[in-house]
Amino acid sequence: MTRERAQHRYSAELKQRLVAEIDAGHLSIRGAARDAPTTVTLMHQWLEEYGRFKPKRDIVEAVMKSEQDKITALEKALADAHLKLVVYDELITLANRLYKTDFQKALVPRR
Repeated sequence: MTRERAQHRYSAELKQRLVAEIDAGHLSIRGAARDAPTTVTLMHQWLEEYGRFKPKRDIVEAVMKSEQDKITALEKALADAHLKLVVYDELITLANRLYKTDFQKALVPRR
């Protein structure tokens, strides 16, 4: 003899209403599970999906996005600085050839 579990389909509206009542403090998790009727474990899953834990995920994603923007800006600044360095080195090389001197040695302060 096998036991078959009945599967219940709960609407998103019901889940959101129960979670809102729990978040507001009007209903306990056990009370909500009794009203649904469902299990306390499933109520915890609904809380993670619709309740107080969901905004935290959104905040983390926003912080990560702003961090990614900062990384992108820093990478661009690094690339610009590298390009500027290459151009300055080429200018010094051309000036050395034109004036037949070594500006790098001439520009380094003596101790």
